[in-house]
Amino acid sequence: MRRSTIQTTFIRLWHRYCRYIKATMGISEYPTEMNVSNWRDVSFVGLVIYLIPFSFLAIVPKIILGLMESQTYTAFFELSFYLLLCFLLLQKSIGVRLKKRFLMAMLYIFSLFILLMQGSAGPGILYFTCICTFTVFLFKSNRIYYFLLLNLGIVLAIDLIIYKQLFPTPLISQFSAVSWLSYASNLLFINLFTLILIQRVIWRLEKFIHTESELQGQLADETLEIVSLHNQLKESEDYYRYLFASNPSPMWVFDNHSLDFLQVNDAALKLYGYSREEFMRLNVKDIRPESELKTVLELIRSYNKSNRTFKGNMLHIKKNKKTFHVDVRSNQIEINGRSARLVLATDVTERVKYITSIENQNNRLKHIAWIQSHKVRAPLARVMSLSNLLTVIEDEKEKEEVLNYLIISADELNGIITSIIKHAEQE
Repeated sequence: MRRSTIQTTFIRLWHRYCRYIKATMGISEYPTEMNVSNWRDVSFVGLVIYLIPFSFLAIVPKIILGLMESQTYTAFFELSFYLLLCFLLLQKSIGVRLKKRFLMAMLYIFSLFILLMQGSAGPGILYFTCICTFTVFLFKSNRIYYFLLLNLGIVLAIDLIIYKQLFPTPLISQFSAVSWLSYASNLLFINLFTLILIQRVIWRLEKFIHTESELQGQLADETLEIVSLHNQLKESEDYYRYLFASNPSPMWVFDNHSLDFLQVNDAALKLYGYSREEFMRLNVKDIRPESELKTVLELIRSYNKSNRTFKGNMLHIKKNKKTFHVDVRSNQIEINGRSARLVLATDVTERVKYITSIENQNNRLKHIAWIQSHKVRAPLARVMSLSNLLTVIEDEKEKEEVLNYLIISADELNGIITSIIKHAEQE
């Protein structure tokens, strides 16, 4: 329990320290996706976070040993160097890029001091070699070779110090001017080789990051476009769904294969007398009379193959088993990946009754016309003939006889006309 508390406290203090360094460097938080333009600055901030505490842990033992071995000047220099380094790095008024230059300059001074004071036995030559490698991660590729030239200048300056013996340094006893150049040239070659390899790796990494950034930008644009199209499609679907649901004409959608109903609007429910749950449990065959099922199934199969629009009058059945006539219009559609038909059915029962009555009336008129042309024509012809005959007969007895025939024909014609009128009134 105690160990867990100490660990939690340490983690909390570490996070607080990291936030302080980031705020000092002008970076509140690391970006979630580093890009090519700022990844070196972010790397520098991470370097500072670990440099300050670990440098302190490394320099304290050296200071203590230096004091114990009477190397007061060395200990004082290392402590002053560390304090000055921390002071510069923690100044909020100094930008990250300027801090990087200060850090590199002080590291060069520190490594050169250690190299001259301790010779090749100390860590100065190691610091001197590694500093140039660090520049690949802190500066742009076109600047790192300046540091390589600086290394070359320092090597030549040290060679001059050894050759002229300008001041006492362990390097004079360890190297001659020629051996120092041979030794340092190998280090510079390794330094150059390392820089080229690391630079190529970083160049590929930057290119990959840049490409990934462009792809992410394109993906973001495409995502926004897809979202916009999706919203437009959803609005369109909602609009047409509203038109379907609120349409005053009865409409439904059925599956072409199973013949099950997939959707139905309120007008169709009202017309057929079903609730929505009841109607959705039915299929196309349940609203057709038994006598028309065979014809209906054949029509559905035929029109599904050709994807044609169907138009025609059908006989349907309501929930109360009452049959009625409907004018059907259907189109082939696809809904949720299923082949289906959209059907619009209009109740035309009254229209059919009206047309039937007109047809019956026409039939009656045809019957009356037939009666007129056959039954009325014969007595009418006799009346006309007898009337003409009366005008030419002079004998009174013959006139009386023709007149009797004329009366009989007139009565017959009157009876036929009376019968036609009664028949028309009965119809």
